[in-house]
Amino acid sequence: MNWVAGSVPAYLQRWGVRPDGEATSTASSWLVPGVWHDRRVMLKVARVEEEARAGLVLGWWAGSAAVAVHEVDDHAVLMDLATGGRDLVRMSQDGLDDDATVILCQTVAALHAMSGTKTPPDAVVPLTRWFRGLIEPATRAPRDPGIERAAAVARELLEAPGDDGAGCGAAGIDHGVVLHGDIHHANVLDFDGRWLVIDPKGLIGDRAFDYANIFCNPDTETAVANFPRRLAIVSEQSGIDRQTMRAWITVWCALSTSWTAETWTAETWTAERGGTPWTAQVILAEFG
Repeated sequence: MNWVAGSVPAYLQRWGVRPDGEATSTASSWLVPGVWHDRRVMLKVARVEEEARAGLVLGWWAGSAAVAVHEVDDHAVLMDLATGGRDLVRMSQDGLDDDATVILCQTVAALHAMSGTKTPPDAVVPLTRWFRGLIEPATRAPRDPGIERAAAVARELLEAPGDDGAGCGAAGIDHGVVLHGDIHHANVLDFDGRWLVIDPKGLIGDRAFDYANIFCNPDTETAVANFPRRLAIVSEQSGIDRQTMRAWITVWCALSTSWTAETWTAETWTAERGGTPWTAQVILAEFG
């Protein structure tokens, strides 16, 4: 049976949520702040099936470094609303990038620790499938040599065991840990003094993958300027050696690029998107 998006009014009624604030929408979901049992909450109704996975994974992480979930199904999630005043984007841009990076690393480690306590949720997607667009391109059109090299590195990483002995496996069946898949400064929020994640992609595989997107955020200038320091901090915090971490950063940047360009040439590394050089391309060109 084909997945069909749910209705915001239906979920407001079903879960007894009173709207309280301006509703917004993105290409993937509807977001409605509200009040539920005298608690400030956010109702998120998925517009696409992939986005619906986020709520299920957040619910699975209950009690860890993820936002508290009160109701969830395969179309919507009702979770706490972030009301804290701290902001990792602002911290990073205001000269506290080291502190922000440590917070992100600690949050990732707390999420990964849950994988040793219970069976992964059925909704998670193997990294081998997530990287298919890079390692198995839909067309045979020539690609930039940098992308081809990154694709070869990705195949090696996905087939090799991780630093904990559990990797993705040549057979395409991922082991390892449940991954957030989109860790960045705007997806780890202040909930009354606690840093908690929102909006996971819900993947499973080598834990090193979850640190890679830190290096592409919160903006190009900050990411490039802090790359060496971040690499040292992430390696120390995670216990992942710098060479392995750089390899995962490279393949993540190449994957991000492959999602947005049918062909990837040297010129696109510095092409402007919306007036700002795209960070993944710049990081790949500078440090890949």
